[in-house]
Amino acid sequence: MPIVRNPHVLVTVITPAYNVGPWIGEAIDSVLAQTESRFEYLVVDDGSTDDTADVVRSRAERDPRVRLIQVENGGSGAARNRALAESAAPFVAFLDGDDRWHPEFLSHMLETMHTAPPGVGMAYCHTRVMLESGQVVALRWQPSGKVDIDKQLVENNPPHNGSSLMIRRACFDQVGGFDCSLPSAVDFEMWLRIAAGSNYPLMWGTRRWLLDMRLMRTGSISSNRQRRFECLDKVIADYAPRMGRRHPGMAYVRPAVFAYRDGLDDFGDRWALLAREAGATELAKDSWGRSLLAWSGAGRERRAQLRNVRDTARNGAYKGMSGALRTAVRINSLRG
Repeated sequence: MPIVRNPHVLVTVITPAYNVGPWIGEAIDSVLAQTESRFEYLVVDDGSTDDTADVVRSRAERDPRVRLIQVENGGSGAARNRALAESAAPFVAFLDGDDRWHPEFLSHMLETMHTAPPGVGMAYCHTRVMLESGQVVALRWQPSGKVDIDKQLVENNPPHNGSSLMIRRACFDQVGGFDCSLPSAVDFEMWLRIAAGSNYPLMWGTRRWLLDMRLMRTGSISSNRQRRFECLDKVIADYAPRMGRRHPGMAYVRPAVFAYRDGLDDFGDRWALLAREAGATELAKDSWGRSLLAWSGAGRERRAQLRNVRDTARNGAYKGMSGALRTAVRINSLRG
């Protein structure tokens, strides 16, 4: 049965939720507190084994804009695709079940989409980082203004978080849903596919911090590195050849530096080799390129020594810091 659009609904908000019982209520409440009220809210419970569905159901009973959809566990990509299939608003925004928006998120992002230059299909806001407790401890740096496919790849997914974006529904109509075969980098692949295959090749970064992203002890930024890098390798290989302004090798610069920092030298060496195809002159113009040249030229033994020195110094500095400040320093080290 075709989905009939309600002309009074401007945005479909979608939350894929899996075992986020302690935080999903806060996420939903942040949506219901929006100053822009013309939205529908689809929460897809992705086979949770905790009380996630009960928390969502209690909110849905109080506000008809909230609708619970329950499916067998299939991952966030499949959950998002299910909600997309049941939505018809002209704009879509995703909010993870453990994140929260500021009250002006929808209104500001709608205004941004309406005033953005032609060709913009996605817009994102800046992100603050919070602990599991909800305490904000850091700001994530993200570029503002126009972002094309070259910049997406060179800066390694500028939005950083799928909860920070608003997207034209037409983008999904033109390129399809999320790739459920990828266990990681699903967001990044979708944004690149929209840039490469839709009538909206650009995204736009605003200058306002309107999203709080929760940093979890499990499933955190530093976990599952091998799997993340394997998926990232596939995504970059698929889309780097479509770059037009920059050499495709520049898409491998930041991932190579991250791999070296994390001790995954096999990824670092292979990506550094591909990055060097851009030429030493091009790499030397970029701070990340200079970092890559330093890491790749050091050799494995020297790199291991550098990581040990870094970790020792960091651990020593951490001793006098509060937990929140330690997290802030850690997040700041991941900027870019």
